[in-house]
Amino acid sequence: MRFSTTFLASVFAFTSLANATVYCPAVVMPTPPVVAVPSGTPVYGLQLSNQGGIATLTKAGLKAGWNFASGGLGYPWCPTSSWLNIIDSIRPWKPLVWGSSQSTTTWNAGYTQYLTANATKTYSESSDFLACKPLNLTAAEFAAAPRWTLFLLTDGIVPTATDETLEKVEVQSCVKTKLFIVLGNIIY
Repeated sequence: MRFSTTFLASVFAFTSLANATVYCPAVVMPTPPVVAVPSGTPVYGLQLSNQGGIATLTKAGLKAGWNFASGGLGYPWCPTSSWLNIIDSIRPWKPLVWGSSQSTTTWNAGYTQYLTANATKTYSESSDFLACKPLNLTAAEFAAAPRWTLFLLTDGIVPTATDETLEKVEVQSCVKTKLFIVLGNIIY
């Protein structure tokens, strides 16, 4: 059986990446988000998002599939255009940013598991995150569309004072959370 070029082109889109061709389905079905847990925290149920390159938690997160290749967490699944990267810091709360290239290769990620940063030379393995309200939102704006800035938390201690890493967030609002990569409608 022969398929027409038009049919094949409508089924697969492709992109060239560093001498490799990646074939992707033309239609990517929505997939479950990465969700903040546990219950009882103000961020419970909020979803991992990209707000201008900053990793955030919002009501409506990213849902076009996840790429877990090479120790990364990429979005969308294919072709991946944004990777969640950990910015090194002397502080135990490491900023998380989305970038077009994958610089973090230490994520332990997959469906139905907690997102975990594997140990490096500068910090131990951690599945803890810090979520903080940004300074630039009014109370009304935050109530209408909550947005929490995310950090990897490498020592489990929630900060009590502002430093150079936390200068754009309300430190007193920061809460410890975990991120669960959902499959289906199950949140653990």
